[in-house]
Amino acid sequence: MSGDKTRGRPRDPAVDQAVLRTTLALLDSHGYAGLHVGEIASTAGVGLGSLYRRWPTKYALVVDALRAAAAERVPEHSDDPVEDLVTGLIQIAEGLRHRGAPLLAVLLTDPASELAAAVREAKIDPVRAANQENLRRILGPVPDLATRADAGPALIFVHMMIHGAPPDERHVREHIVPLMTAPPTE
Repeated sequence: MSGDKTRGRPRDPAVDQAVLRTTLALLDSHGYAGLHVGEIASTAGVGLGSLYRRWPTKYALVVDALRAAAAERVPEHSDDPVEDLVTGLIQIAEGLRHRGAPLLAVLLTDPASELAAAVREAKIDPVRAANQENLRRILGPVPDLATRADAGPALIFVHMMIHGAPPDERHVREHIVPLMTAPPTE
């Protein structure tokens, strides 16, 4: 008998998807504090033990659900890092236009909460890393790469706060990307 086989039945990806979708729906309707793992399990039609074997904590489950939702919209890298950067920034803006605004509100109103930590881990950190990589492809290893990567989403958030809506693609292309990709000053 081979020692590399796992015990039990193989995990059903459809179960994972149902749990993650249910988690997002209940998070939207009940908030993080009102989110209960038992309700997620019963709503998704999964046993509580099965759910805890996959995700040992509510935090881990929420992080995976947020990551799965974000992963559905992650574009492939192309040969054009400027277009990749624009695409990523547009996705941030569109996310805020739809379901991202409540998550941004959590980051602003309760930044030390578990939900804010989950949002940073699942959504903010991957976007930041992608922005840094695209900027590195555009500019090379400039010393302020991290600051430039943070500037794009920050300008989108500020635009939303000032104007009541995130910027459109034209604004991203004409105003935000040039600030992020300007030649380094000496």
